[in-house]
Amino acid sequence: MNPTRWRILVGGLLILAGVIALVNTITGIDLGGFVWAVLFILGGLAFIYVMASDRSNWWAAIPGFTLLGIGALIGLEEIAPQASDQIGGALVLAGIGVSFLVVYFLNRNFWWAIIPMGVMFSLVALILLEPYMSKSVVIFFLGLAATFGVLALLPINNGKRTNWPLFPAGGLLLVALIVGIGANDWAGYIMPVVVIGIGLFLVLRAIRSKA
Repeated sequence: MNPTRWRILVGGLLILAGVIALVNTITGIDLGGFVWAVLFILGGLAFIYVMASDRSNWWAAIPGFTLLGIGALIGLEEIAPQASDQIGGALVLAGIGVSFLVVYFLNRNFWWAIIPMGVMFSLVALILLEPYMSKSVVIFFLGLAATFGVLALLPINNGKRTNWPLFPAGGLLLVALIVGIGANDWAGYIMPVVVIGIGLFLVLRAIRSKA
């Protein structure tokens, strides 16, 4: 993005902030929260414009969508404070998650972006479902397991699929199962059995490769 466009964007944001501040002074209406919400949203849109104008500026998606999420949070606090307390954090995390999803779509070689995306979306699900579930943390682990499961389906190894993401996916799925059933006594049996199963799989695979 050339310097002229940057100056126009920054100058426009400053003019808007000044106008809103002037309205605030004249009318006596406190628009401080709305000012910050608008500024964050416009700042996010500016970064998204930088990204959209040149796909090589993929990095701009991260601050762009993150700022949009923060702006939405601030605006929601002004409009509906109670709703903000419940889902405000989810808005910011969702913005960050979307940013990494966009990064992946801009460049399919950046498969690593799927992992932070999955973490953010899993936290969003945790926050949204926490009031309705006694063990909502299970959703977080299931989300992480699904994230690595998706990686196993994607061509991340020079255009080919790879199996290594299945191991963390299986481990996280097991953790979700243990937390979900809430049976700590079971953990003493499940974990050794899983370890033995993985060991047998590796040994048998090595033997078959030599045969």
